[in-house]
Amino acid sequence: MKASQQAFIPAKLAGDAQILANGLPALLMDARKTAASLMLGAHGRRRAGMGEAFWQHRELLDGENLRQVDWRRSARSDRLFVREMERESPASLQIWVDTRPSMLWRNQTSRPTKAERALVVALALAMAAKAGGERVSTLLGGQALGQEEAFLEALISSGAHFDLQAPIDDRKQSQILIVSDGLEPIEVWAERLRRLSSGAVPVLFVLIRDPDEEAFPFEGRVSFMAPGTNRPVIIGQAGAARDDYQRIYRLHGEALRAALAGARGHLVTHATDQPALPVTLQAAALLDGRGASSLGVG
Repeated sequence: MKASQQAFIPAKLAGDAQILANGLPALLMDARKTAASLMLGAHGRRRAGMGEAFWQHRELLDGENLRQVDWRRSARSDRLFVREMERESPASLQIWVDTRPSMLWRNQTSRPTKAERALVVALALAMAAKAGGERVSTLLGGQALGQEEAFLEALISSGAHFDLQAPIDDRKQSQILIVSDGLEPIEVWAERLRRLSSGAVPVLFVLIRDPDEEAFPFEGRVSFMAPGTNRPVIIGQAGAARDDYQRIYRLHGEALRAALAGARGHLVTHATDQPALPVTLQAAALLDGRGASSLGVG
């Protein structure tokens, strides 16, 4: 199998997007809890931007240009400080959450499916952004965040496919958030990212994975199937295929990261056996423009 091809995952797909819709109350509760924690942290109501009004001083981050230093303020300390200005107008955040069949998989019932976790992270970021005065909508279809349950339903329905011809808001200070497992072929993602980057709109990609997709802990005879199909692929000795599988999985991730970098985007990763809040805080920091260098992401 070539690295650009979609990797096979175990055959435990949980039906279609209706299953996600059936779980709306639990998803909403998790998202509200995460958003509340997020808004108590770094995601305040004001944002750094290109305005003229002074907002705050902050320390210079690793990798930032020394030309940004406020030397008068820095002279009163042994650290270097940057002046941040407040955005003159609200930003626009557009969100696409992948709800295709591969996102409905989990290897252990104690974990959320990838789609469930993706929706919680996306909705928490949406609620925090709206509280900060930003315009929030679905990337495809343009449904604005009003009533939370209706917006969650719109994310589920719009995530079943990605329409390259759909209109996208590429105005100044518009941002795009994609939450997906990234398992579609690299050629597909490269074309999407070219389309999204054509208007110079920043893209943040939150990659959601089940830890067993990477570890491939299977042994013996296992039935696999490609997401969205009913064609089983039987591997007699799954353990013997582990090294090849992990290599293909790693190369696919590297190619996705490279495609995103070419579109001037950032990639952060999250495993579903971990809490949702840390990656949500990390994504919020990037959306707020506080830089990727201090977060160790690319």
